[in-house]
Amino acid sequence: MLIERAHAIEGPPLPDRDALLALESALRRCCDLEHADRVLFDLGARAGRTLASNVSREGSLRERVQRAFLAVRAAGYGTVQLVDLDADLSSGHCHLHGEIEDDLEATLGRCSSHRPPHAASGFTSGLLGALASALTGLDLACSPIGCSGCTSLRQCLFEIRPSHRFGELTGPRHAPPGSPRFFLGAVGFSLGGSEVSLDDMLESTDSAVILIGTDDIVRYWNRAAERMFQFAPEEVVGRRIGRIVPADLLASGELDEMRARLDRGEPVTQVLTRRVRKDGVERWCHVTRTPLHDAHGRVVGSTAILRDVTDQRRTEAELARSRALAAVGEMSAKLAHEVKNPLAGIYAAVQVLARDFAPGDPRRAIFDEIGAEVRRVDQTVIDLLRFSRPVPPRLRPTSLRALARDILEPLRRAYPSVELVLDVPEDLVMPLDERMIGQALENLVSNALQAVEGRGTRVAVVAGREGDEIAIEVRDDGPGIPPARRDEVFEPFYTTKTRGTGLGLPIARKNAEAHGGSLALDDAPEGGARFTLRLPAPLSAS
Repeated sequence: MLIERAHAIEGPPLPDRDALLALESALRRCCDLEHADRVLFDLGARAGRTLASNVSREGSLRERVQRAFLAVRAAGYGTVQLVDLDADLSSGHCHLHGEIEDDLEATLGRCSSHRPPHAASGFTSGLLGALASALTGLDLACSPIGCSGCTSLRQCLFEIRPSHRFGELTGPRHAPPGSPRFFLGAVGFSLGGSEVSLDDMLESTDSAVILIGTDDIVRYWNRAAERMFQFAPEEVVGRRIGRIVPADLLASGELDEMRARLDRGEPVTQVLTRRVRKDGVERWCHVTRTPLHDAHGRVVGSTAILRDVTDQRRTEAELARSRALAAVGEMSAKLAHEVKNPLAGIYAAVQVLARDFAPGDPRRAIFDEIGAEVRRVDQTVIDLLRFSRPVPPRLRPTSLRALARDILEPLRRAYPSVELVLDVPEDLVMPLDERMIGQALENLVSNALQAVEGRGTRVAVVAGREGDEIAIEVRDDGPGIPPARRDEVFEPFYTTKTRGTGLGLPIARKNAEAHGGSLALDDAPEGGARFTLRLPAPLSAS
């Protein structure tokens, strides 16, 4: 019956003062103090948000707070005076002191013997905390820190701080719905106790556990979340959860969709998605969000459990890639064997037929074109054989600068409009297979030249030692490669060219891996693409 009465006075525009007094008195007669104050806190918070929505946003924060306190008085909830305000909204800091002469408190103090002499009601704490939160955009909580007793006008000092620092507040602690204390208290109550240990429940797990309010404000951030995302609790608690969501997923409405499901009481289970760390690195996560309800069954927030599956996905992708490459290699070997001998016969026949025509005869040009196409197909067969039957590298000391210079000279003549830069130390010598690394480097530079032709002006080959590795970079200032396509470019037969096998980059990566190295793609400093070939090198190499 009392719960029904509480729901009845929640409606707009503001809770009725007389109904509040009657409800509070009834709650204290039949319920424990903590449960009564939680019901009243919720009503106060709703009233605070309603009052804030009618306060002008003009002027400084101090001016807005003072206007809001005048609105509290006009609503009949008491006379509020601002004592001190220290706030830096950009950093999430707000510390406010004030005094309220609350005739609600005075009336109740005179008519109820169930009221402790120096405790303010949950309604007052909820009202002031929610009012300050709405004005600042921060997650704030309010607690009285001293009352003058049951006089004709009950005077109480109060302070308001960020909810994640709620434990620092003195005086009675009416935990705001959505705060860790509220969640844990509710769980403890359902288990027959007074409160559940935070360490036992949330800190001992390896998964990131985050408590989030219905407004997407983070209320709790466990140690595993700190390790996973590199944000300390004070950097995220009291701020929106969107801080760890990539911009493209925010724009797509992923959080809005989750919140809509949670508001309906539906869990969000094992969603595979991306989240971003403090250093900007994106990680793949399984996300489960479960709605949290208060004692009246209303959704007051959610628990988010995140498990990092980036390494697992990488391992699975590598395994799938190995299987696919093995299948492609087997098919390529069979195809090359069946095609190569007939190609040799066709080419020989074309050469014989071409001799019957004079060099200037148009028909001879046709045979020359046929021969060129046969050679191109033959090169494809050779690439297939190299891809499907890699041979172990034959290592011998090689000057990287000399190797790169020999590759760049003919390409420089073929692309005179593009600046080809060689930045490799003269003394950079290391053991490698000159044919295999030369082939990889030639493929990378040729691709870069084709990418910038008409859309850029520069391709650079840069090499140097990085610890126990030699890093060889091929950079260009062309249009670059979109992130969504960066994995595809290393897949066999993937190409955007009208003439090409799509095997150049897969072969380059295979040659690098045959040396125990790697080949990766990212953005170049110049704005285009950067391929980085890393090869292990003994420390004695110089």
